[in-house]
Amino acid sequence: MMESTHLSRCLSLMLVLAISLFSPSHVFGQRRNVTAPQVEEAIRRAVNFLYSEQESNGANRGGWREYETGYGCGSSALVTLALLSAQERPSDPRLKKALDYLRRTRPTKTYEIALHCMALCAAEPTRDMAIIRKDVESLVEIQASDGGWGYHLGDGSSDESNAQFAVLALWEASKLGIEIPDACLEKAYQYWNSRHTGSGWGYRSERGTSGSMTCAGIASMLILRDASENVDARVENGSIVCCGGGADAMQRDPVSLGFAWLVANFSVEQNPSGTGWHIYYLYALERVGRLTGQRFFGERDWYREGASYLVSVQSQVKGSIDGGGMEAQSPATTTAMALLFLSKGKRQVVIGHLRHSEDRDWQLHRRAVQNLTGQIEKVWKRELAWQSVTLKNATLASLLETPVLYISGSKAFRLTPDQRQLLKEYIDNGGLIFAEACNGDGCDGRAFDATFRDEMQQIFEKPLTKLPPSHPVWFAETKIDPSALPEDFWLYGLDACCRTSVIYSPISLSCRWELARPWGKTKKHGPAIDTDIENAVKIGVNLASYATGRELKEKLDAVEVIAAPANYQTLPRGVLKLPKIQHTGGADDASRAIVNLLDVYHRETKSLIDRDTPLISLTDESIERYPLLYIHGRNKFLLSDVERDCLRKHFENGGFVLGDAICASKDFAASVRDEFLRAVPDAKWRSLDPKHSFMLRDEVNGFDGYDLSQVDLVDPNIGTGDLSRAKREGPPEIEALEWNGRIIAVFSPNDLSCAMESKHSIQCKGYVRDDAFRIGINMILFGLSQ
Repeated sequence: MMESTHLSRCLSLMLVLAISLFSPSHVFGQRRNVTAPQVEEAIRRAVNFLYSEQESNGANRGGWREYETGYGCGSSALVTLALLSAQERPSDPRLKKALDYLRRTRPTKTYEIALHCMALCAAEPTRDMAIIRKDVESLVEIQASDGGWGYHLGDGSSDESNAQFAVLALWEASKLGIEIPDACLEKAYQYWNSRHTGSGWGYRSERGTSGSMTCAGIASMLILRDASENVDARVENGSIVCCGGGADAMQRDPVSLGFAWLVANFSVEQNPSGTGWHIYYLYALERVGRLTGQRFFGERDWYREGASYLVSVQSQVKGSIDGGGMEAQSPATTTAMALLFLSKGKRQVVIGHLRHSEDRDWQLHRRAVQNLTGQIEKVWKRELAWQSVTLKNATLASLLETPVLYISGSKAFRLTPDQRQLLKEYIDNGGLIFAEACNGDGCDGRAFDATFRDEMQQIFEKPLTKLPPSHPVWFAETKIDPSALPEDFWLYGLDACCRTSVIYSPISLSCRWELARPWGKTKKHGPAIDTDIENAVKIGVNLASYATGRELKEKLDAVEVIAAPANYQTLPRGVLKLPKIQHTGGADDASRAIVNLLDVYHRETKSLIDRDTPLISLTDESIERYPLLYIHGRNKFLLSDVERDCLRKHFENGGFVLGDAICASKDFAASVRDEFLRAVPDAKWRSLDPKHSFMLRDEVNGFDGYDLSQVDLVDPNIGTGDLSRAKREGPPEIEALEWNGRIIAVFSPNDLSCAMESKHSIQCKGYVRDDAFRIGINMILFGLSQ
């Protein structure tokens, strides 16, 4: 029994180290600067302040005190818009009073008409459509001859500030299907183009370039371009024509020049080169970040820095956010603009566009990702964001800000060894790559097709293969009949980390997304082309749902990267090593799952670990050194008589086995139950009661694990791509093998391994990632206690 004593001492030492250092309240990942909860609290306090300032009596009851006499309902409309952007409901009695006030008010000046229009568009547009149309008619009527807007009809002096609000209102109205005269939009575009200073925009041109007006110019030109006819994709003579804009960089484009100026002069603590109007500038800055898909202006994280600043200056007593100078005259107006920055800027990112070339080859269809994001918003019924990521200075953390990395192009796609490793680590940490060759219909993407396939082969050491009609990408959100797709089209994929982690289209879907405006009046091109475009959008939406299960990280949450601890080294004594049992049922199909579990276990308990998780045969003599063994797989298997004898010996010596069925494989689970009973015929499998100490923190009896009374189980047979509809909440299903009054093995028939290896795996019935790690940690702690 010397071996048994040695094994018991090892167990005791590791148990003491684990329990003494364990802290289940530890939050996964590190946080930087301002946090998401701090921003949420700032939003809540700003909302409360704005409601506290609401007028209860007088002519403008339900509204707010106006910035200046003669501004009509402008401030009231701005505050109402900010509250709606902060997810306040129109049915709230306080907001209902505000909306009733706006409905009975007839605005006459540009600012108030525009804000009045935007507030009603954001609230109950179906109810207020007639009023919104009247606002649009008024804005069109008072547009100046130079294409801009002044303060009111007949004002002979247009300015960029009035003009940007008019453009914003017309844009919001167009999303509802209200047609804006082409002449109005064209004149507005020419106005903004003519006001460019050579670097950016200023107020009435004579005051030089400023941050607030440059933001106004960039956003206005992008919006007006969006309203114009497509350049990069179009329908001609009954056929789709793609890649119409070409791949040459537009170096003299006013928007590009304005953005370059903004990067060079970036600040969140003042309006660059402006005279005051600081919070007004931040309100416009958010719009530029969102419309351009930029998370960073140069190396500056505009939302994180802006949110950090606003949280730091918010009144701890009132909740207001006051500006200096002229802005100090109206705390409600200034707080409303700050609230718009905080609430709109924190939209979750659903897709990232990889900028892999210096020219425009990475973005041959410039509106495609923006349009697809809008289509996903319509299906998911929530506001989302997209962003671009520059490959040459990308880090793993910056890539992991987005759950889907979209890669597009026509020219050769070549990576450096470091970039290949970066994309592999992105996949290993739960990301998904969707790529397309801009090929066919006017594009020549043969070079991209050949080189992208070769790069994936180098990274993952296996080729892309056709995805079967049974793959979730065809039905994760909306069912698509693959046989109805164009004859030369199919999707290809590459499996890694328990799911298809690379999906590839050899023809351009982005060209179709470019033609699929998510808002406004839908242009019809004929049944065949309309179906082609519709199917491309469905694929994009399905792909997003498949990749994320509709679960996205909060914008300010720290990226979770599971990696080796800094200065890691393997130590021989008191170190947890967790080998995997070798068998023929897919013993290494989730190769990173156990090392990820050990990394999280180390981070949570501060216990020493050995990250080497070898496959070990039950007949290997070294097995006596390992008190804990892990078993997982996805196929049926059989053990030999010798292997069964060795497994029994492991249990006799005090050893313990923990495991799960990869992707909830019933065949594998049945094999585990059968083979373990053949090894120990007098043992008995039983389901652990939800009140068992394994499920609960039991400090009295020395088991200080996680409380598992409420964990989330994802069942893909429930709902579609919406993870919230596919979840069941409750205690985990854990089976225990009991022998001679001792539990010698615990096993989850539902998946843990795929969740621990990859963030989202809606193909598998199993636990969400954080809960899978918690269950795994409890298994380790419980095994050590046995």
